[in-house]
Amino acid sequence: MSATMTQAPLTECEQAGREGGLAAGLAAALRGVAAAELAPGRFAAVPADQLPDGSQAPADGLTVREAIGYLAVPGTRPSPDPAELLELGRRLAAARLGVTRRLLDQAVAHLSERSAGGEALVRKQLVVGAIADAAAQIEMLRAYVLTVAGPTSLADLHDRISELDWQVAGLFGAAGYIADHPARALYVSELVAGSWIAREAQR
Repeated sequence: MSATMTQAPLTECEQAGREGGLAAGLAAALRGVAAAELAPGRFAAVPADQLPDGSQAPADGLTVREAIGYLAVPGTRPSPDPAELLELGRRLAAARLGVTRRLLDQAVAHLSERSAGGEALVRKQLVVGAIADAAAQIEMLRAYVLTVAGPTSLADLHDRISELDWQVAGLFGAAGYIADHPARALYVSELVAGSWIAREAQR
């Protein structure tokens, strides 16, 4: 597979996540994928509008608010193709990074509208450092996506994205921890990854 063929879908997945949100990014990552056949576990996170009638498993409130549902996967089926699952994991990571970037942009806007001591919070040294660090980590993880070669590094990649998402959520202050706030996408992003990343394969 050429570098161009590899990078194009990753770019599309990231763009979908950044411009359209988590459900759009997940839809891009799953394009052309038979979710019920490739899912590593009993349930697979998919965009809610892609759930066939009668196939939806219970979902929590945050997931529902992000237009994500869980597909109940048949218990008896062939084992998923490891190469296809790895590629999907990379595409999902790209989509998640798009969502992270989307929320980081919103956090910057949020901080620009608030002030302390007569100065916008976004100009405070500690805040500037936190934003710059988050942006740098996004770039680092974007490069990491291209080098993932197995289930262990894939799981590590998604763990790092989740850690970064917690940092970005913290930039919203208390607002980043309520269900009605857009930052919920960062928590649901981790749940989505949990349904697609076969962690037992790394042990």
